[in-house]
This record gives sequence, structure tokens and C-alpha cells, in this order.
Amino acid sequence: MGALHSLIAYPLFRLTICLATGIFLFDTLWSENFSWSYWVAIWLLLVIVCGGVFWFSRWRWRWLFGVMAGMAFFLWGGISVVHQRETVQYDWDGEPAIYKGIVESVPEVRGKTFRAEVRVDVQRLSNGNWKRIDRNILLSWMPDSLSKPLACGDSVCFYAKVSYPFSEKELTRFDYGDYLLRKSISGTALAYAGNWRCTGKPRSLSVSQLAKVCQQQVVDVYRSWGFDQDVQAVVSALTIGEKTDLTPELKAMYSAAGVSHVLALSGLHVGILSCILLWLFYPLTYLKHGRKMLALLVVCLLWGFAFISGLSSSVVRAVVMYSLYTLASFCLEERFSGMHSLVLAAFLMLIYNPFFLFDISFQLSFTAVFSILAFYPLFSRWLCIKNCVLRYVWNTLSLSISAQLGTLPFILYYFGSFPTYFLLANLVVVILAGGILMLTLVALCVASVPMVGSTVMTLLEWCTSVLNESTRWVQQLDGSQITSVYLSSSQACLLTAVIICFYLCWASGIHRKASDWIRLLMVCNLFVVVSCVEYTGEAPEQLYFFRSEVYTRKRDCVSTHRSETGLLCIRNVHIAVLDDARWRTCESSLRLPLEYAYICRGFKGSLSQLDKLFVIRQVILDSSLSDAFREKLIRECQLLKISYTDLSIHGSYSVVL
Repeated sequence: MGALHSLIAYPLFRLTICLATGIFLFDTLWSENFSWSYWVAIWLLLVIVCGGVFWFSRWRWRWLFGVMAGMAFFLWGGISVVHQRETVQYDWDGEPAIYKGIVESVPEVRGKTFRAEVRVDVQRLSNGNWKRIDRNILLSWMPDSLSKPLACGDSVCFYAKVSYPFSEKELTRFDYGDYLLRKSISGTALAYAGNWRCTGKPRSLSVSQLAKVCQQQVVDVYRSWGFDQDVQAVVSALTIGEKTDLTPELKAMYSAAGVSHVLALSGLHVGILSCILLWLFYPLTYLKHGRKMLALLVVCLLWGFAFISGLSSSVVRAVVMYSLYTLASFCLEERFSGMHSLVLAAFLMLIYNPFFLFDISFQLSFTAVFSILAFYPLFSRWLCIKNCVLRYVWNTLSLSISAQLGTLPFILYYFGSFPTYFLLANLVVVILAGGILMLTLVALCVASVPMVGSTVMTLLEWCTSVLNESTRWVQQLDGSQITSVYLSSSQACLLTAVIICFYLCWASGIHRKASDWIRLLMVCNLFVVVSCVEYTGEAPEQLYFFRSEVYTRKRDCVSTHRSETGLLCIRNVHIAVLDDARWRTCESSLRLPLEYAYICRGFKGSLSQLDKLFVIRQVILDSSLSDAFREKLIRECQLLKISYTDLSIHGSYSVVL
């Protein structure tokens, strides 16, 4: 309980809570029609009052100073997140135009196209003038044999329609448009072959661009080693965070086994690498001030590792936390420096970019570390084991349970699944991940040395293959994953409260009071009651038309409906998905009733032909249709007096069955 009491008493912890609350509430409730002058004036008034209370009352009115400071940081969080939104959002006109920009990331292959983040500098207007844009977009382009391939840092000129991506959060539980906005991306575009050109390179690359180029060069070295595709993909993801080569099957396998965190560079990898570096440079401790020299050297090397990993947010976050932990260990008691550095890292990152609060990896990382710092000492002291092998097993299990316990509400809320054998898988994964990291470092150093390099690379390939096969074996066990257990936001909050009350009850030890058990029991009962109310209430089934597919959803169960003919009957609702030319030659003496005609890319024909076959109540035009063909179909709908919905405007269409 001492660590927890120290954390609660830590002023920066309370200010961080106020800051995060302001970011969340303003982004959720007040991001529209924001009155800058009103809220900034209130914030300035709070700062002045706060400073006056501190200057004149000193220690006597410290509670008032604390309240004013908390309110000031609450407003600061709200103002900063609204400002961040306005610097990213842009009102694209929705018409094709000529743009000039710079490729900000390494292009990656996406099916038949390439995709990269592009900084759009200017747009050419119809009168020939150039308009300043200064926004980032996600640009996809078709390969063009007549143009030089694009690379990170290239200047590009392209002709395309830039738009804000449509999302269907009610169907997918994921708002893609908001996700891109919080990654500082204002829109998406597709440039066809012949509609883009590389116009040269800028004078110099930024630090982030240099880091991404360096990351790609390391990936190219991995590919030159000739590993199996799955082995190379796992080595790239595990060591430098490059995940473009990971197949969906490989991702699903690691997720079902409960070890997907190995494929995303995070605190685990930074922790393993720091242990390796501390072991390699341990002789420095024999020098005067050697321990501090060792700590600073490891921090510098970890920042170098973050650079060659592309300066991804998860790695930077982990290295910042480690750096602050090292600094805190010089200034504070060792038992409290972990919590303090964790809070300081969160505070600084939210000040720098308030959108970090909504990043799932940010939430999972900080929750996992916080849970480990809180629960791991309790679990590890629960059993006193003298045998070193058994002690390692128990400590590894304690670490895994601690991390999974804290992140459980987030995992069930976002993903709705839970791996049942994560303890078994993590026993092997931690050892193999450390071995792969060390062997990769050695291989990069001695790859050109005859015999030695090939031996190290063979060991690396063998270790990675063992990791893949172990994960596949765990995935294939019966009941390896519990799926479709989505929690609502209220359930996730209550489950978090249950875990906190459980910790308080356990950590109290001999000082445990009856009120601790009563509090835990009350929160558990409230969680059960809310769950029963939400799952026993009536939930209507809805029909969705989205991205050339027809879906039905009831609560969290989403089903996709397809047929070879394209004709569907769902709850006596007749639907035709029209995405080919089969209806051009069909004839019928009787017109069949059709509630919805869903016209998608690939459809050949006209509504006049369809009108001879079906009595159509409503036409739905998918966003994948070309602009010219969509306009033709709209004119036909108006001529035949058929109601229509254009998904290029609405994004999706849904009805209650």
C-alpha cells in the first residue's frame, strides 16, 4: 500500500488525471462549436487565481491551490485537444485536383497499390493559382512503369480526389476516420497510374524520415539473409517493429496464443534489450561512478535502438519511460521511482500530443506497466521458492498475470476476445524473444564473417521457427481463445473498479478491514447487475450496406451475407447485390419484388434493364462506383422515380429489421 499511497500523494499524478479528463471530455463532448475566447479566458483566470493563492496564502490554503491547479490543467487538456483537432482537420472539396507534397513514410505494398503518408503542401486551383494546404494524407497509388518509384522523402505531384474516410462505428466498433485524425492524417486519396509523378527529393530529410529510411534498410538486410517468409516477418516485427510482412494468419495465431505483444515493439522489448546491454557492459560498474555511467550508456543505446526502429510511438514511449525511470532512480527511493517515472512519462506525452490518450497501444502500455508495478510484488511474494528454475517460472507467471489483469478491461472492450493459455505461451516466449533479440544483434555485426555469420543466422532462424511453432501449437489447443465477449464502456469501467478494489483488499494485508471486502463486494454486484441489464434488454437486429457487403448485426454479433447469384432474403427482405454483368441478358415475364438493389463496382448494365426484371423500392449506390457511372445511375433513378441512397456521401446505410 505504501507505493499506492505515495502515488496518490504525488501531485503530478493528480494533475495528470485532471489533464487526461479534460482531453477526454472536450474531445467527446465539446469538440464542435468551440468558443476559443471563452475557454482561454477562463483558463487564464484560473492561472492568475492559482498564482495569487500560492503567493499570498502560502501553505494555509494549499487545498484551494490544488483545486485551482487541477482545474487549470483540466482546461489545458481540453483546449489542447481541440486545437490539435483543428490543426489536423481540413474541409476537402471532394473533387479531383492537382496536389504537390512530400512522402513522409516508407511506401508499403497494399494489394495492387502502394501506400504512404504524404504531406500535402499545395493544391492547384481552377484559376491556375496554388492554395496552401499543409496537411498529411494517406495516399494510395497504382504502379506506373513510366515514373520513378516513390520513396520516403520524395517530392510528388498527383491528381486525385482527397476526402475524409467514411466510418461505420455502429457496425465495426471502429471509427477509421477518427483513428486517422488522431494519427494526424486529414484524409485519404487514390492516384491512378499516369496521375502521379516523382518530382525529386527535398534538400534534407527530417529526423523521423531518416529513422524510417534506416528502419527500411535494416529490413532489406534481413531479407538478404534468405529466411523463410514467416521467419523474416517475425524477426522484422520483433526487433525493429516493421510489421508489413506479417500475414493475417500469423497475426491471428499470435493473438490467439496471447503473445501478440511480442510482434509490437513495446516495453517488453526495451526491457529485454536493456537487460542484455546491462549484462554486456557490467564491467563498467567497477569504475568510479560506474553505475551511473552504465545507466546513461544504456539509455543512449536504447535511443539508438528507437531510431533504427523508425521512432515508432510505442518504442519512443517505452524508451522515454525507461529514461525517466533511470533519472528518477538517481533522485528518488528505488521503490517509488517506477510509479513516479510512469506518471511523468504519461504527463509529458499528453502535453506533447493529447491524441495519445486515445491510442490503444498508449492505454495498454501504461495500464500494463502500472498493473505490473502494483500486482507483481504481491504475486512474487505469495510463494517463496528457493529453486532458481521454479522461481523463474513463478516470476514469469506472476509478470504475465499482473499485466493481463490490468489490461483485461481494455482487451475485452476493444477486441472482445481473451487467450486462455497465455500463461503457458509466455513461459516460452520471453526466453525466445530475448534469444532472438540477442542473436539478431550478433548477426548484424558478424553477418559478413565466414562460418560465424552463417552459424549465427542459422541459430536465429531456428529460434524464430521454434517461436512460431510453439505459438501455432498453443493456438491449436482446444479452447485456446474466448471470443465475442465485448464489454460496454460502463462494464469496462466497473471491471476496472473491481480490479482496483481487489488490489486494495489484497495489498492491505494484516491491516485489511471489513470495509475493504464490502467495497469489493458492492462493486462486483454492480458489475453483475449492469451486465444483466445490458444483455437481457431487447436489442433490434439491423441490416447494413457497407463497402460492397451486406451485414446484419444484433448486439455484438455481426454476420456477413453472400450468395452466388447475388440475391438475398433476410427476414423477408429481398436484396440484390449487383456487382457483375449477369443481369444484362436476363429476361422475365414477371417482375419480382426487390426492396433493395445494392449496386457495387463491377456492375454492367442500366437501371432500365433492372426495372424490367424487378419492382425496385430503393437503389443503394456503393462508394466504389466511379463518379461518371454514379451520375448516370442517379439520373436513371430520377427518371424512373426510384428512391436512391448514395454511399459516397453517407458512407453506409442501415435499417432496423
